[in-house]
Order: sequence, then structure tokens, then C-alpha cells
Amino acid sequence: MSQKANNYALTEDKIISEAELKALLKTILPSMEQSSRTNKRTHFVNDYYLVLIGSLTGMRVSEIISVRLSDISANSISVVGKGRKLRSIPLGRRSKAAIDELLRLKKELLRHPMTPTDFLFINQNRKQFSRHAVAARLRFWLKRAGISRAVSFHGLRHQFATYLLNRGFLIHEVSKIMGHSSISTTSIYLHFSKQTQDRIDSAL
Repeated sequence: MSQKANNYALTEDKIISEAELKALLKTILPSMEQSSRTNKRTHFVNDYYLVLIGSLTGMRVSEIISVRLSDISANSISVVGKGRKLRSIPLGRRSKAAIDELLRLKKELLRHPMTPTDFLFINQNRKQFSRHAVAARLRFWLKRAGISRAVSFHGLRHQFATYLLNRGFLIHEVSKIMGHSSISTTSIYLHFSKQTQDRIDSAL
């Protein structure tokens, strides 16, 4: 099944499922926990929280690697999206807890103060992550988790939008959170929403 919006074709194989997401995080978790205990291979910490926070916020890869500590408030993250448009992404209980835990680990592992201008995700040279690096790490863990499809980081964003619709969020609410310029872009996710399918099954 394929749906199009703004010349972009969204197919089911581009969306990571909830089951696959859980398997992916479960695969990374032991390496992340060992890394946090031993202070070795600390990139595993970034790997885990890139996937977790990405799946809980729907950020684009360009947005998540550009987040600085000063962009994070108690209940939201400010990002610059497509067209250089500034938007505020709301943080729920799970996403706030994930960010707090990541910051706690970074303070322990880096062993020196972090400043408001620091990026949330930095490599071992304290430099900003590149899109290429994120894609490479995701491919590594997808393979380890037994997910053979070529799912990109954007697949987490697709999953997030579908998750919100399945939980009863209105389409205009999802559109605002995702930073879509047109609600027609958001509407493609309705075709992959279980809630929509359930309504069809009961009505037709």
C-alpha cells in the first residue's frame, strides 16, 4: 500500500512498527547499559537515546542532531524544521524522562560541565553528529535486531505520527506536532492508522 503527499510516496515498509521499535531498543539496551557502567564505547549511549527520543518526538534527523541544551525546556523542545521554520515539540512523561536520563549519563561519562550551547547528541570528539553517522549507526542496529528492511531514521518519524493517530490524536494536532506545512501531508498517515481501519471495519 502506498500513499502520496507532496510527491512523496509513503509505503508500509518505510514505517518501523511498534514491535520492531521495541525489538530495536531491546537490542541496543544491553550495550548501552554496559557502556554507561564502564565508560567505554560511549557511542552506544547515543545510539540508544537517538532511537528512543527520535521515536518519542518525531523529530527529523536534521532536527535531532541540531538540538542544543538551550533548546530544551521543561515541557518542550524548540527545533528549526523545513523551510527554517521554528516549532515547539511537546514533551510527554516518557520523552522528558528519556532526556533527563540521557543528560544524567552524559554528565557522568563526560566528566566535565555541559554548557547550554552544547548539542544534546555529540560524538566522542564533542562534535555535532552528522546525518551520515546517524544513518550508519541505525543500519548497524537494525541488522543486529534482525530487521532486514532498509528503514531510515525517518521511519521513526513515520511511526510516531501513526502512533499518535492510533492513540486518538486529531489530525490537525498531529500536523502541528510534526511541523507539516499542509494537513494533506499528515493525512497520508490515516491510511496506516489502526483506528481508521477499525472504523472502516465496523462501518462497512
